[in-house]
Amino acid sequence: MIDVYVIKLKTMINIFKFNLQRLIFYNFFLIKSRTRKIINEFKLDKNIFYSWGMKQSGKYVRNNIKQKKVIFIEDGFVHSFGIKKKKIPLTICYDNNGIYYDCKSNNDLKGFFKEKLSKENASRARNIIKLWKEYSISKYNFPSFIEPPSYPYILLIDQILGDLSLEHGDANANSFKRMFEFAINNWPNHKIVIKTHPDAKNHKRKGCIDSSYYLKKNVTVLGGIGQINALIEKCTAVCVVTSQVGFEALIYGKDVHVFGRPFYSGLGLTTDHKVSNQNFDITLDQLVFSCLVKYQICVDPRTKKKCEIEEIMKYIFNLREASKFFGKNLEGINFTPWKARQINRFLYPITGKRLKIFRRFKTKMENIIVWGKNIRMEKNISKVNHYISVEDGFIRSVGLGAELYPPLSLLFDKRGIHYDASKSSDLEYLLQNFNVNHNEKVRARRIIDLIIKLKISKYNLRLKKEINLPNNFSKKQIIGVLGQVETDNSITYGVPNDTILKTNFALVEQVRRDYPEAYIIYKPHPDNESGLRIRGSNDSSISKNADFIAHNISVENLFNKVDRIAVFTSLGGFEALLRGISVSTYGLPFYAGWGLTDDKLNNHKWAKRRTRKLTIEELTFISLIQYPFYSSLKFNCPTEVECIIEEITNSNEKKNLEQIIFKNWGIFKERWLPKKNK
Repeated sequence: MIDVYVIKLKTMINIFKFNLQRLIFYNFFLIKSRTRKIINEFKLDKNIFYSWGMKQSGKYVRNNIKQKKVIFIEDGFVHSFGIKKKKIPLTICYDNNGIYYDCKSNNDLKGFFKEKLSKENASRARNIIKLWKEYSISKYNFPSFIEPPSYPYILLIDQILGDLSLEHGDANANSFKRMFEFAINNWPNHKIVIKTHPDAKNHKRKGCIDSSYYLKKNVTVLGGIGQINALIEKCTAVCVVTSQVGFEALIYGKDVHVFGRPFYSGLGLTTDHKVSNQNFDITLDQLVFSCLVKYQICVDPRTKKKCEIEEIMKYIFNLREASKFFGKNLEGINFTPWKARQINRFLYPITGKRLKIFRRFKTKMENIIVWGKNIRMEKNISKVNHYISVEDGFIRSVGLGAELYPPLSLLFDKRGIHYDASKSSDLEYLLQNFNVNHNEKVRARRIIDLIIKLKISKYNLRLKKEINLPNNFSKKQIIGVLGQVETDNSITYGVPNDTILKTNFALVEQVRRDYPEAYIIYKPHPDNESGLRIRGSNDSSISKNADFIAHNISVENLFNKVDRIAVFTSLGGFEALLRGISVSTYGLPFYAGWGLTDDKLNNHKWAKRRTRKLTIEELTFISLIQYPFYSSLKFNCPTEVECIIEEITNSNEKKNLEQIIFKNWGIFKERWLPKKNK
């Protein structure tokens, strides 16, 4: 009986010791550490002890935690996108027995190498290889590329002094000396191109290749920050010690010479200048599948959910494609701190560039970005390489822009701006020329269905008041007229001066003439109703032509009541089209002129540029997927429209101090400041 109590006591003591060790580990060794953040980000089991590779910080865990298994984690083989290395990687390596760069460990990756691939997995591996090259993927992914030399060359990859992959890959400084001497002697008719590690410049760390070699006659040193895929692709051979670039060079089918014992050596794929402890042969498909699929955990930054490596590669490709739009040396002109901060949320992750506040135009500027339609600045269009206008997107926020709710989408345009119908914009050009394929149409239809189901609009105002119509409208066509802020640029530049008077009163009056028997519901613009912008001059007289004024009603509620929507240029017309409602336009919004709307200005000279007929799916894909840029507030990263819709649906936005202070800025500006752009 006493023995039973002794056993129970020992068990309780062991449990207490284990919990105490875990408490010490997570609350002392990992306080605010990167490892702890990654454990949280990747939703790893917190009842397990983790060692970050073979780092000194994990030595306590590796040597002292006996009661519980230790899992090794490390940055994955596809780490991040951007000028600076990210704290949270896109992928991590997860290993029960060691870490991949420790050649003496019996790590999981070695076991994966020995597993035969099914036909399905072999096909997937080949597709990953194809995508890797097509998307120009590497461990660290940058917006720009390092241009390869035009002459024949051998690529030598330097590493950072003290890199753990050297210590645990049976290599040292002498390994780099041997590598350099071999390259010089083996390829006397080639140039030797030394590529330094990105951290050598970013963090001013020392490389392993002796800098005296830089002075040799046939040596070129490339130390810039940029994508190295073209360097690999154009070289004759690659020489590495333990760098992952050797693995990447194998993907490109290059002759790879190895002077350490990295994870990909000794497998029959490389020329090994040091005897490996691996002595079996595998295919490139096995190597790629083992490393990129089985050994890694991937988390999509747009959703924080686990995903596959193909999605990570596509995400990187999309970011790089987006970065090409902006060019180098981008300067923002006359941005307030709030506007600059919002635009930088979109720009910085893909370009590494932050706009400064209150910048004035200077003649030496190459690429400038301005807010909206700026007449004073347009005289400088011919003086710069790129003149970019930026505006709020079509699915913007949960809350009004005038109340400083941050935008979830922005529109960047080099040709003009979507609401200026006097000339073409990037959006109009895409609508006129971009061919939407079948898969893109299917995606657009899914977006339309989501918008209808979740009642998504531009501002997503959560108004609960219902429209209660009287009985005398039965059997009449019901037309909803959407009011706008009369001083808004979309009215000023989207309604030609030689057509209709640009007031909400004139719009309702014209709708009454065109549809004399209809029941007309007028919905004021929410900025006017909330007192954030000045009301129209004759708004009080609109009831002479409107049967009902829908105050503080959501646009979704209006859509449920009407047969037709009438607008000047309001985005509500586009939102009505998505819901299958007929739309009459009295201006020239971006969605007019493509065969989907009843356009009262169809014969105007501005409309003559729009000659193509579009389906609603084509209009949706170009307007909501191809044209805008999206940025998640929840996850602070570039994202897609589907993720934005989900974020809006689950949003619980509250006003901050800045919004409260500047609530009346818009109306103050309209009443007291001179009109600079009109």
